[in-house]
Parts: sequence; structure tokens; C-alpha cells
Amino acid sequence: MRKIILSVLAILLLSLTAVYLLIPSQILIKGSQLVYQPTPSVIRGMMQTSKWSEWMPKDIALNATSSLVATIQTTLNQDGIEVPVVFSIIGGADKNALIGFETSMDNSQWSPIARIQYYLFAKKIQNKLDRALVAAVSYYNYSKGIYGFDIVETRVKDSSLIAIDQILPDTPSTVQIYKMVAQLEQHIVTKNGKATGSPMVNITKMDENQIYTQVAIPLERDINVSDGFTIKKMVLGNLLSVKVQGDQAKVDQAFEATKQYLNDKQKTSPAIPFVIYNTNRLLEKDSSRWVSTINYPIY
Repeated sequence: MRKIILSVLAILLLSLTAVYLLIPSQILIKGSQLVYQPTPSVIRGMMQTSKWSEWMPKDIALNATSSLVATIQTTLNQDGIEVPVVFSIIGGADKNALIGFETSMDNSQWSPIARIQYYLFAKKIQNKLDRALVAAVSYYNYSKGIYGFDIVETRVKDSSLIAIDQILPDTPSTVQIYKMVAQLEQHIVTKNGKATGSPMVNITKMDENQIYTQVAIPLERDINVSDGFTIKKMVLGNLLSVKVQGDQAKVDQAFEATKQYLNDKQKTSPAIPFVIYNTNRLLEKDSSRWVSTINYPIY
């Protein structure tokens, strides 16, 4: 009987010792993953903490409290306990960004049961933060997460365009633009040509009272042109393409996002960008339903 009691006591003692040896008094919780986007753009995207709800899993109560440069202080609410967590964005391999998180938890509990319970609690925290990190990386890996629009790198498809341009004292109205479209369409018919796509518009402010406006239509083949019309030959190179639904203000936002993309990716443009009017803006009165495509030549 005495041997049995001694054996049980030995097992208990060994178990207690294992608890204190294997479960640290300070639990470090951290993780990191690579995002295949330039570091500055990921920093800019993650700093917009008001948009975290777009990628954060619904069952994770992670709230940003403050931010500075490339770090964001947050609190994770788990079982009524608020755990402070720091997220950071640093440069990773091949100019990509590395998103990481870190927190530490004091587990200097004298009670072995409390020590085990707190260790299991820390495992819950690790699991939640790992899932939040995966969601963030998945979101910021795509251009929409950072720039607000799906910016796609593709190729120029239309090599031949017929164009007309004007210098106006103010930004042209929709009616003025479609008057230029009508002129192009009439000329194409007159010369037995065939249009292969929707009107393409470029509006560039030259100075306070000079707005350069060019409207073009892609052609199946070149046609003869007279005064006022020109044939534009497009190099079949690389292109940024952004599809937008909404009014002109929405298109302008997409343009600014595309320029930021060019800067972040260190790309340049060899030609002027165009906006394709996929929707006839004269016929569709609800501007929220307008569909447009920004085409931005790049190399």
C-alpha cells in the first residue's frame, strides 16, 4: 500500500514539475506572413483601420486603438478579456511586405490548474490572431484591398483607332462628348469602316482655361480620314485595366488609384490613358449604373 501511495505521489510530483517546466511563465504569441505587394502600399492599406471590417472574420473582436508609421496597436477581446496586440508591416523578400503580429501573456501562476487554463487561453488567442493574419494577407494580396479597385495588368487589344480632339475652355459635358462620338461614328460609316468597341475618352487639363479633350473609337482596320480626324496606332503592349461602376467622380477616384498603383509598382506610361464609356451616358440617366473601363498603357 505504501508503495502505491509513493508511486501516486511521485507521478503527481512529476506532473507538477512538467507543468512548470513545459508551460512557460511568459507566453509569446506571434506570427507573420508575406504579402506580394510593395511595402508602402500595404502600409497605406492597413493604416485605413476603418476598412478592417471588410476582411476581419466576424467572430474575431480585434479593434485598432492607435497607429504610428508602420505599427498598429490593437486589442483582442477573448472571453471578456482584452489582450493588447501589436501589428506591424515591414519590408520582406523581393520588395514585398511582411505583415506580423505579436503579444505576450504573463502566466506566472502558482496554481498548476490555473497555469494550464491560461496556457489553453493563450492557444485560443494564437488561433484567432493566425486567422486574422490569413484574412488580412488574403485581402491585401489583391489590388482592390489596397487601392479600392481591381487593377488588372493586361495587354492592348485595339491597335487602330480613329480620333477627334478639341481644346475647350472648361471640362466637357456629356452632351459635348457624345457630339464628338457622333462625328466619329458618322465618319466611320461614310468611309465604310467598322467600329469594334465603345468610345474612348481622354480629358486632360492643360491650364486654367484649356481642357484638352480627345475621343476615339477602335476600328477593325484603318480608314481614310479627312481634316479633324486622325488614325491613332496603338502599340500592342502592356496595359492597366480598371472596370468601374458609378458616376464620373467614381471614375476619377479609380484614376487616382491607378496613378498610385503606377507609382508603387515603379511603372511608367508611354501614352495617354483613356476611359472607355461601356455604358451610353446619354441614354442611361442613373449615373450610379454607368460602367466605364480605364485603360492605362504601361511599360
